[in-house]
Amino acid sequence: MRVAERVATLPKIGLDIMGDLADERDAARGEARTFRLENADSNIPPPEVAIRATREAVGKDAYNSWLPLVGLSELRAAVAADLRRREGLDYDWPTEVVIVNGVQEGLLSVLLALLEPGDGVITPEPAYSGIINRIRLAHGVPRFVPLREDRGWRLDLDLLEREAVGAKAIVLNATNMPTGVLFTREEIDAIAALARRHDLWVVYSATSARLAFDGRTAPNIATWPGMRERTIILNGVSKDFNMTAWRIGWAVADRTVMEHVGKAHMYNGTLTSAFAQAGVIALLRDPGAADAYVADCARTLAQRGAATAAAINAVRGLRSVPPQGGWWFLVDHRAVDADEERLARRLLEEADVAVTPMATWGPSTAMGHFRIIFSNEPIERLDEAVARIGRAVAKD
Repeated sequence: MRVAERVATLPKIGLDIMGDLADERDAARGEARTFRLENADSNIPPPEVAIRATREAVGKDAYNSWLPLVGLSELRAAVAADLRRREGLDYDWPTEVVIVNGVQEGLLSVLLALLEPGDGVITPEPAYSGIINRIRLAHGVPRFVPLREDRGWRLDLDLLEREAVGAKAIVLNATNMPTGVLFTREEIDAIAALARRHDLWVVYSATSARLAFDGRTAPNIATWPGMRERTIILNGVSKDFNMTAWRIGWAVADRTVMEHVGKAHMYNGTLTSAFAQAGVIALLRDPGAADAYVADCARTLAQRGAATAAAINAVRGLRSVPPQGGWWFLVDHRAVDADEERLARRLLEEADVAVTPMATWGPSTAMGHFRIIFSNEPIERLDEAVARIGRAVAKD
C-alpha cells in the first residue's frame, strides 16, 4: 500500500524538527534551558480587549455553532471596514470576505480555487516552505524567482519576467518570510505590471504588514491601478496582534473568485472558532486601540531585530541583512559551515540555541542559511543566545 506521491515527497518545515529536538532536550533535563529562536511565537501578550471578549464568548450558544461556515457577519463586516479605513479599499463583506483558519489555511483554499494541475505559481525565494508545499498540495508547480542577498534581498526583476510566461499566479508576503525584508514600490510596480501583462492572479499575504520598522510601510498591491480585481488578500491576527492560537484569518477579493474560495474553505477548513472570532471582532471595532497596540509592538520588535542582527554581524563567519519588519531574519553561515541542518543541530547541542535550517525554503538562495526568530525573547536573552552562537562557531 502506498500514500500519494505529492505528500510522500513533501519535506518537513524544519522548525518542527528543531522544535521537537529542543523539547526533548529540555524534557530530559527537567527544565526549559534552550533558547528557542526557531519557534515562531511571541512573548508579547495579545491585546487585552481580544482576550476579554474571547473569554466572555466561550460557552455562549451564539458562539458555539457551525454556521455561518464563511465566518460571523460581524467579523466579515469589521474586516471590510478595517481595509477601507487603512487602505482605502472597498469590499462588500457578504460576498467578498471569508473568515479562514489562519492565513495558511486561507492560502490552501485560495490555491485550490485557482489552480488546475500543473499550473505554475511564482514565489520569490527564500520562501516559507508552507507556501511552497501548499502550491504542490494544490497540484501547482512552484516557479522560484530569487531574492538577491547581495542587494539586500531585492527581487531579481529580470528573472521575474521570465518565470511569468505561462504562469497562473504569484504569491508574495508583505514582510518576506523568512528574510524580514519589505518589497519596495519599484518591485510592487514591476509585479503589478507583470500581473496585468500576463493575466496573473496575485495572492498577497499581508501577514505582519503592520509590523514595518522605522517609519516604513508595506505596500498593498491591491491598491495599485487595475489590481483590485486580480488580487486576493490574505491576513489575520497571528503576527500583527500576537494571537497565534486564535487561528483567525481572512481572505478578501472580488466576488467573482471569493465564491469559489469560500467553497474550498468549507471543504478544507469547514469553519473557524466563533468564540475566537468574537475576540477579533472586539479588536477590530476599536481601531484606535488596535493601532496603538501594533505601533508599540513594531517599536519593540524593531529594537530586538536591529540588536540581534548587529550582534550576528559581529560574529566572524556570520552575516545577515537586518530585518525591516516582522519577527525574523536570515543568517548566512556558509563561511562557517555550508550545511544548514548540520550547523543547526550543532548549535542546539553545543550552545543550547534552536534555530531553523533553511534547506526546504527554496532551491537555491535559502541554502547555507538559518532563520532567527526574535519575537519570543527580550533583548538581553537574544544577546546571550547570539553570544552562545558566536562561541560555538568560533571553535572552527
